Amino acid sequence: MTKMTYVDAIDLAIVALGDNTEAVDKLTALKVQMSKKASSVNSKKRAEADARAERVYNALAEMDEPVTCSDLIKLTSDEEVASYSVARVSALLKKLGDRVNHEMKGKKSLYSIA
Repeated sequence: MTKMTYVDAIDLAIVALGDNTEAVDKLTALKVQMSKKASSVNSKKRAEADARAERVYNALAEMDEPVTCSDLIKLTSDEEVASYSVARVSALLKKLGDRVNHEMKGKKSLYSIA
């Protein structure tokens, strides 16, 4: 079970306890504590992913013409982006959404700045 599953179970336990205010208060405090911890971990990971996506965007901005993910990795001057896998670059480009143009040329996916 995940921590959020336990948080949902706490909701059910609070409803079941009804009039037992001491137990309800303790469970409510536990739920708040678990929710805060889960959201802080998620926000750190999200911030890191956003920073990586921005690096990929800047690397793509260096290119004169639309490129594939593997070409982006080979041609960029950013050493961190050059160390990314093709799958990671592809996912980060999709994360950028409307900021990036995606076109298919045969079986190749080509990306450029929108």
